[in-house]
Amino acid sequence: TKGKSVVGRDEAIGRVRAAVDARNEGADILILARTDSREGLGLEEALERIRLFAEAGADIVFMEAPQSIEEMRAACQAAPNTPHLANMLEGGKTPILPPAQLQELGFGIAAYPLTLLSASISAMNTALDDLKAGRDASNILEFSELRDIVGFNDYYAEEERYKQE
Repeated sequence: TKGKSVVGRDEAIGRVRAAVDARNEGADILILARTDSREGLGLEEALERIRLFAEAGADIVFMEAPQSIEEMRAACQAAPNTPHLANMLEGGKTPILPPAQLQELGFGIAAYPLTLLSASISAMNTALDDLKAGRDASNILEFSELRDIVGFNDYYAEEERYKQE
């Protein structure tokens, strides 16, 4: 994302510590500590923040936009006893890796924030192109499957259950 700025290291760690204190005082929260410092401040600063986030008590750590498999490995090694999040964004700076390889590197969680949206838009565009060309839309679900997925069949069952005779 263009124009990202990051707070200083002390403030970033202070925010994590405040969240940890809140959790320790009874707040039911999970602390995912993220740093975007790789882009503007460099890899070493990002790795140090990951290490310090874990040391401060973050439940999960996340370094935004590592630019190679080696950087991804280094992020996991910076805090080896804390779960790491990998952000798999097609077209982003981070290599897209299969789940097994992410796990081998040390990632316990993978997010695919735009994959389904992108696939959906692509499918919609294909269907629109088919319709525009006078063809039936290709690659669509059977109506019965669509009804089941969106919950129509459950609705119909409930409707039947509460039907007034």
